[in-house]
Amino acid sequence: MSTAHSGDPFGPAYRLLDEIAMKHYEMAQLIAGYKEVIERLEERADPGDLRLARSLPGARYIVAETYVREAWLKVDAQIAALFPPEDAQA
Repeated sequence: MSTAHSGDPFGPAYRLLDEIAMKHYEMAQLIAGYKEVIERLEERADPGDLRLARSLPGARYIVAETYVREAWLKVDAQIAALFPPEDAQA
C-alpha cells in the first residue's frame, strides 16, 4: 500500500519505492521458481529443465533487475530535487 498523498512533493519518491518493493517481491517469486527447477534436476535431468537452468537468471529477472536499478536512479533524482546539494543553493 502506498504511503504517498496527493499533491505531496514526496509522493513520487514514495510511489517509486513502492514499485521497487513490488518488483523485488516478483523477483523473489522468480527465484523460487528457479529453485524448483534445480530441485527437479537434482532428481531427474529433464532436457527442458536443464535448458532453462543453463539460461538462468532468465529474461524476466534481468528486465526486473534493470527496472529496479533505473527506479533507484529516479528516487535519487527525486531526493536531489527535494534537497539540492548545499553548493547548488548558493
